[in-house]
Amino acid sequence: MLNDYTGPFAPAGPGLEIAQRAFWLWANSSGGVGNYSVAIKESFDTGYNPQKHLEGYTALKDDVAALSMSLGTVQTLFILDEMDADNMIAVPMSWWSGWSYKEKDKGLVIEFGSQYCADGMNAVDWSLANLGEIKTIGIMGFAGDYGSDWAAGVAKAAEANGLEVAWTYTPPATEFDVAQAVGLMVTQPVDAYYPAINAGFMAQVAGGAAQQGITPFAMLAGPSFNDAFVQEGFALKGLFESGAIYAMGLGAAPYEADTPGHAAMRATMSQITESANPFLVAGWSSQYHLLGVLEAAIKGGDISRAGIRRAAANVTVDSDGFFPSRTLGQDRADAQAYIAVPDGSIGSGQRLLAGGYVGPTAKAYDWTSGACS
Repeated sequence: MLNDYTGPFAPAGPGLEIAQRAFWLWANSSGGVGNYSVAIKESFDTGYNPQKHLEGYTALKDDVAALSMSLGTVQTLFILDEMDADNMIAVPMSWWSGWSYKEKDKGLVIEFGSQYCADGMNAVDWSLANLGEIKTIGIMGFAGDYGSDWAAGVAKAAEANGLEVAWTYTPPATEFDVAQAVGLMVTQPVDAYYPAINAGFMAQVAGGAAQQGITPFAMLAGPSFNDAFVQEGFALKGLFESGAIYAMGLGAAPYEADTPGHAAMRATMSQITESANPFLVAGWSSQYHLLGVLEAAIKGGDISRAGIRRAAANVTVDSDGFFPSRTLGQDRADAQAYIAVPDGSIGSGQRLLAGGYVGPTAKAYDWTSGACS
């Protein structure tokens, strides 16, 4: 796996790794994949840096059949040519809409879950239907197909609903300035804002604005939320539980959801950790489609990397209820969203309000037209 332990998503890295390793322990104990067990050989810290991502890929590629995780959109795109030459498939730990289009990912990326652009659309539509009057909004995010993809979806929904976008702040992650973000909120107040950043910056932005009396509605992209926000002793717990802040799921419903897959995850994870962090859900759920691809490759009689790649080109995969059944290799994006409100009384810190939600903007959008950003 190519993970982040020292960059902007370092708080997510350990949970993602634990959950992926736990998934394969569960899969192996449930019969494995054909006559094989699957092991995650090694995890490399990329620091969310494309060059280090390539360094990690080069170090690992000769010893593995696939990448259980390649964290970051820009980072994964940076190594895509090398992956193509090596017939190396990967599970992305990002939900860029481009992963659903084979001309973008060369059929190498095993996408899963709802993606940022659709989540942005659904965030706007759901908030308009459920949070009272919203006329002006702000868009915030990291450039580079996480925040940019989300921002594109938010902007499309804003246009469809006749909303005024007062400001858009989407610098690269390394150039994100909390003071500038808070300054926009103070000098150009909005009824709601839609951030796609990391959890560390999210707490600083929300807290900084609140200190100046600015608490508009916020609908967070999944990677912007952390269950630490609502744990006892966290200074901003009251703010995050005030009813002004909401969060999208990380591609799937929160830890406590009632599906066979969630039940298997909880039964396994409870033996490893007491946490119900959203990143555990992302890590666990990310592996189902890879499992389906490996099973198809074994059934096809070729478990070389080329055989695994061929299997990924046209296979229908399931996830025990985490996601709708999906045929990989089709040019379409999944648009269902999971919307929650922060709640410290629940292990994951998220109380699900809407599952599998698709708002009118996403329903009307032509998802065969290609990536949003």
